[in-house]
Amino acid sequence: MKPPTPHKSPSLIQEILSRYVFLLILVYGLAALIVMSNVKIGLLDGAIQQAEWPAETVLRETFGNENVLFNHAAPSLNKPKNIYHLILEAVTDIRFDDVRSLFGSELPGFTLYNTKIFIAGKGLNYTNLPKESPPPPEIILEAPAPERKHKNAQPSVDQKLKKVVLLYHTHSWESYKPALAGGNHAVSAVSADPDLDVIQDGTEIGNVLADNGIGYVHDESNKTVGLKKHGWGYNEAYQYSRSVVQSNLKKNPDLTYLIDIHRDSSGRKFTTTSINSVSYARISFIIGEDNPNYSANLYLAKQIKDLLDKRYPGLVRGIIGKTKNDGNGVYNQDLSKNALLIEIGGVDNSLAEVDRSSRAFAEALSTFIKERKK
Repeated sequence: MKPPTPHKSPSLIQEILSRYVFLLILVYGLAALIVMSNVKIGLLDGAIQQAEWPAETVLRETFGNENVLFNHAAPSLNKPKNIYHLILEAVTDIRFDDVRSLFGSELPGFTLYNTKIFIAGKGLNYTNLPKESPPPPEIILEAPAPERKHKNAQPSVDQKLKKVVLLYHTHSWESYKPALAGGNHAVSAVSADPDLDVIQDGTEIGNVLADNGIGYVHDESNKTVGLKKHGWGYNEAYQYSRSVVQSNLKKNPDLTYLIDIHRDSSGRKFTTTSINSVSYARISFIIGEDNPNYSANLYLAKQIKDLLDKRYPGLVRGIIGKTKNDGNGVYNQDLSKNALLIEIGGVDNSLAEVDRSSRAFAEALSTFIKERKK
């Protein structure tokens, strides 16, 4: 009978190797958990931003676990989604309160309906939403026969005033057909002349702000030139304007209100209204939903709209929200809690109509800023 074979203990090298492998698994496992938790938080934050819970519901969820009386603050039909519901929406991008999300990405052209109408002005619906302007031609010629014979000079702003408003133009080339009558670019309505394009809208707004004692900066840089300088195309316009905004914020830290001024590409019947027998170019507000300041920017748009409704009923075409599925989705609005993209009029509006609406918007913005200072 053979004696039992003695048990061989693992060698020192094997022991070190096993501990090394265990340590690697532990480190990478912890790293994976951290990454997954950050992704989860990001997804949940996005879902919560879009949830738009009523105030009483938020109150109930905030204090309900601490005081059972708060559990009766919200009606049963208005109870918020639970955490599992939010996670599923964040992961699948399907919203159970919006049937469009079930097939929106599958139908050609249906991405338009990713746009959200927060507040619809008279006549606004999903068939006539504000349209993004087409890319400008490679070469922009000088525009003939300007309707504005003289550019309204920028008023001298009191240097002691804090400059709190930044007026800028991501699509600085956008103009209006009546201003370019007979020109080579009348169809696309683009211009390099600041007397004829949306830069002049900023000038009008600045005039009113100055009259109300509000300091501002109007960045009149031509974005077409800037894009070509960097070798960028039309799709990088917001990337370039972002650098412009950040540069202005660095120079003027008091800048709080960031107003990106555009014009709509829709036709005249959608972008024109008559108030007291006077013709105005209608105004639309565009809110980027894919930024952390989305709720605050939406609040600002609603406040400005309310002020405009009081003096200029029907002037505001609507407040529209856009995600990255139907636009830029951010529009530099993550840089401030008081950032707006506004569309003043459309491609067929006259400059006189646009000037009136620009001044009306500036009046409302001035009123809001003054009231907030009180």
